[in-house]
Amino acid sequence: MIVTVEITSRHNPRIQEVRKLKRRKHRLARRLFLLEGVRSVEEAVDAGARVCEVLVTPHLFRCPRGKSLYERLVARGARVVGVTDEVLASVSDTETPQGIVAVVDIPDQELYLGGNPLVIVADGISDPGNLGTLVRSAAAFGFAGVVLSGGTVDVYNPKCVRATMGSVFRIPIKELASVVDAISFLKGYGLSVVAADARAEIPCHAYDFTSPSAILVGNEARGLSCEALELCDARVQVPMPGSAESLNVGAAAAVLMYEMVRQREEAKGRLLQVGETL
Repeated sequence: MIVTVEITSRHNPRIQEVRKLKRRKHRLARRLFLLEGVRSVEEAVDAGARVCEVLVTPHLFRCPRGKSLYERLVARGARVVGVTDEVLASVSDTETPQGIVAVVDIPDQELYLGGNPLVIVADGISDPGNLGTLVRSAAAFGFAGVVLSGGTVDVYNPKCVRATMGSVFRIPIKELASVVDAISFLKGYGLSVVAADARAEIPCHAYDFTSPSAILVGNEARGLSCEALELCDARVQVPMPGSAESLNVGAAAAVLMYEMVRQREEAKGRLLQVGETL
């Protein structure tokens, strides 16, 4: 199996349009983004995402997974275009493309805040890897959604998308203009908004997260603004008895989300024990 190479020039108008999606303003304007690699495109297909167009090279067909993915894409009606390695490299964000780059719709998932939700808010995070880790962790821990505010890096940045490992398709992501807007939005739905602050006196395990709650994490270097801290209902810190001064925001967010879920699972266990004695 091999695809016919239709585009051989990186200056082809269609390729130039695809290349524009490497820039945030074009992604936002067209509600599209780029996915690279077999695994990333598989995750999009598995999640039911709309794959609009796919650029592939003969390299894709060197492995069974690549062949299978090609067949799935064709069966779903995606437009698959054969290109040269040079053309694919011009739209790729990685040094060693795996023979496939897809143009995909930005997911349109509604953030549901009924019941007893847990939410994480990212304010001003600048590293795509950190944000991707945060989104992946939120999906893994069953959070209701992720809220982005205050100049946080674009979650559909290629590096960030890769770091989410497909979770960008599995959890609602809402973007708001500022951290003030984010806090106001969440409080409007009855959530307590708790700031992650290394200077806080309350350790995260001592705060009660069993009611509707959102944890707010800030920029890697600056942390959260004084205004954001004042608007929050409480501040907590991750205890660090070791010698390191701090955790990166992706790791800290994962610890905090785990603690929030742990408390709820523990509370469920207590309720079950009470029910069994009645």
